[in-house]
Amino acid sequence: RWSVYVDRSGTGSGDAFYTVFSPERGGAWPQYAQGSWIVKRSRADGSFMQAKVFLRSDPQTFARIYPFGDRSLLDVVAYGGVLYREVIIPLSFEAVLRSPFSRVRQLTADVVDWSPFSPEPALYGGLRALADSIRPLLPGLRYADDGAIDHDGRAVRIADLGAQGPEPGLNCSGFAKWLVDGTLAPLTGSYLRVDALRERMIDWRGSSFTVKFEEKYDPFFGLDWARALATAAWSALYPSRREESPLAWDVSEPPFALIVRDADPVNGGGAYRPYSANFDDAGFELPGLKAVLFSLASREPGRYYLAQFSARKPVEPHLRTWFHLAALFPYFDTDGVFRVAVFESAEETSLDRIMGDPDYEFVKLVRMPVSGRFSPQALEASAAP
Repeated sequence: RWSVYVDRSGTGSGDAFYTVFSPERGGAWPQYAQGSWIVKRSRADGSFMQAKVFLRSDPQTFARIYPFGDRSLLDVVAYGGVLYREVIIPLSFEAVLRSPFSRVRQLTADVVDWSPFSPEPALYGGLRALADSIRPLLPGLRYADDGAIDHDGRAVRIADLGAQGPEPGLNCSGFAKWLVDGTLAPLTGSYLRVDALRERMIDWRGSSFTVKFEEKYDPFFGLDWARALATAAWSALYPSRREESPLAWDVSEPPFALIVRDADPVNGGGAYRPYSANFDDAGFELPGLKAVLFSLASREPGRYYLAQFSARKPVEPHLRTWFHLAALFPYFDTDGVFRVAVFESAEETSLDRIMGDPDYEFVKLVRMPVSGRFSPQALEASAAP
């Protein structure tokens, strides 16, 4: 069943009104249900201005269609990222409104890859299984500043490899090691050494300006640690793919060039701003993170990502510092809904927490493989000095 009505409530711009065509979902008719159309018309003369078509039952995934002479233009937006812009549809806007959306897909298929909006949930079964293996073990962990479990089971301080106190724990870096160790141990029979992971990769990042601050500030610690974990994981799981560069598993390709300024379901999504390039070390601007993860999950199903968050210090010498690390699991659930599981500092949090943190400016992502078994170290057994 469908609901068709005119929205003059002022939820959108004051110079327009909206005709909403919405299919029933769960006994209700949300404006952003998959398949909904919201047609925007001028309040002054009734002329058509645009249509939004929701591609999933999610207000952040939609197509914008608008008149372009005797043809139409199409933008595709997912979670704020403008994946495609100004794709020509060889139909007038009125003809588009009289056509099923399958016709729009057919006419734009040479330019637009529509597959991310029809995912195959089975491709993410291994990633979902790994997340499900992690969750029941989290109550046995705790947070401790600078804490990690070394290869021999000792709870140590990362800075000097000294023993932790009577209540050992893991910081964000130590937790990432715990996670990666759990995926590698069933294959290698051993765990990673902290002293090897904390080695600085001076030849692979930074500049002549930052070299003199390495000892005092260690600004690249989180970046080096994540890249070392990725190198160890890929080498163990795929020994034939050994890479000389520790940067081989960085996410370096730019996913899109524009991002929306707002995401109001009725009228939002039409105003764009530039989205910065993916910088070699800094990575992506934080506001585009969910869209980046959606693109990655669609193109590279079944991987998770170590995310290093950075910001410039407000005091001299204004160094960019990579000070926090989290594991991000982007996947489509069995209903095809896009989700991101977030594990950091010995607990499960959320992408909303990450993206709402005012201390984060940029995020660098490193690809991580998934193995079939998970056998991490037990923190309780690692407290011996």
